[in-house]
Amino acid sequence: MSRTSRFMRLGTACVAAAVAGTLGACASGNPAHNLKVATETGRMVPLDSVTTSYIVGGVQVIQRPNYANDVVAVHLYLLGGRRQLKASTQGIEAMLLRVSKYGTAKYPGDSTRKAWSRTGSDFDITASDDWTEVGFRAVTSDFDSSWSVFAERVMHPTLAAASVALVRQQMLSRVHQRLISPDGYLFLLSDSVTFHDRPYGYEAEGTEASLGSLDSAALASYERSQMVTSRMLLVVVGNVRRETLEHAVSTSLATLPKGEYVWSLPHDSTRIPVPVIMRARPVSTNYVLGMFEGPAASSKDYAAFHVATELLSARVNDMVREKHSLSYTAGAPFTERGIAAGGVYFSTAAPARVLPLVKDQIKWVEHVPADSINMPYFTAGYIFDYLASNSTDDAQADFLARAQLYQGDYRKAADAMEDLRNVTISDVRSAAQHYFTHIQFVYVGDTTRVKREDFSTF
Repeated sequence: MSRTSRFMRLGTACVAAAVAGTLGACASGNPAHNLKVATETGRMVPLDSVTTSYIVGGVQVIQRPNYANDVVAVHLYLLGGRRQLKASTQGIEAMLLRVSKYGTAKYPGDSTRKAWSRTGSDFDITASDDWTEVGFRAVTSDFDSSWSVFAERVMHPTLAAASVALVRQQMLSRVHQRLISPDGYLFLLSDSVTFHDRPYGYEAEGTEASLGSLDSAALASYERSQMVTSRMLLVVVGNVRRETLEHAVSTSLATLPKGEYVWSLPHDSTRIPVPVIMRARPVSTNYVLGMFEGPAASSKDYAAFHVATELLSARVNDMVREKHSLSYTAGAPFTERGIAAGGVYFSTAAPARVLPLVKDQIKWVEHVPADSINMPYFTAGYIFDYLASNSTDDAQADFLARAQLYQGDYRKAADAMEDLRNVTISDVRSAAQHYFTHIQFVYVGDTTRVKREDFSTF
């Protein structure tokens, strides 16, 4: 999921109605177990009745066939994410996979791009907190040719110095863009400060220093040691037969070394933050982000923390933006990962006025009155997200992977909404009181508009 919470992205109409107890159109039963896919004969069956998991030469595969159309989504998850990194190697896996676009053993030089362009498929690389996802979307008739180039890029990149230099410059340009954007810089700085000396404090896309030091030799060494089957989870959703997929994997990825990687959720840790890190920028709008660490994805508190953060987002947005018009964007970002994170965010010309309002909303969620919100209506909004997300093969692949890696079983993807719907007011209070603490604030803007002491009261 993105950094911004659901209600920051989609608005607060349903939330406001739920808090007021008047939500009707947003209410819905849980349809998660009723979602269906088409078999080869055209019969519609429940998603999980045809979803299977199996091992091909050391590669774990989760496959959900869907023959309703000619689309197939292939997602290969290289496990570890930021935990694979150290200060000097930030961005290395993203760089390695992107350099592969410019040549492999079977498709040297520009022939890689030409071979891929003939498939008409979409290639995707996403380096994130707990894994790097690399994959493609194709029509069924192009699956074999797309897989051939895809597997080559993962397994046999040539890593020519000129190609490395080109990709390095492209990645540095993206880093520069984030650094010159006050909002982008705010989130970059927040991660590095809030999770200092811990894996989530490293940048999956790299830093100026780390990217500048990575060369062909470093990438080749990483490729030899880390492209192993024990780090791989392959999730495929769409119109492809199992025997076709098994053959593709067995003749390519399955021939890689097994390695000794063992997936586990990251360990949480308690760190007492400084009240605020301030960076002066000559801008009229000031940007504030306060982050707090949540529970592990396998924790019984995870769903309650998620709901509590979404409720906080709705309250902050309503109070700061809607009622007082002090911010163009205000809310509480929720970050879904092995160790969840939440926070408070706003951009404003009057930070000293906004901070007390935000503090009041945190206190409100920590002691939310039992009769102030209709929880079934509130959590019903998640159902709409679930339905929208599951409308594509790509999204279904992500749901399955997260359930497998965070909950230990891909079949629990269908239960995610039930976990949220079962959250009570008492659960929300408990999660907020336990986790809405040790807030690390980062401030980017006019440092004369607010005092450091204003942040120390949280």
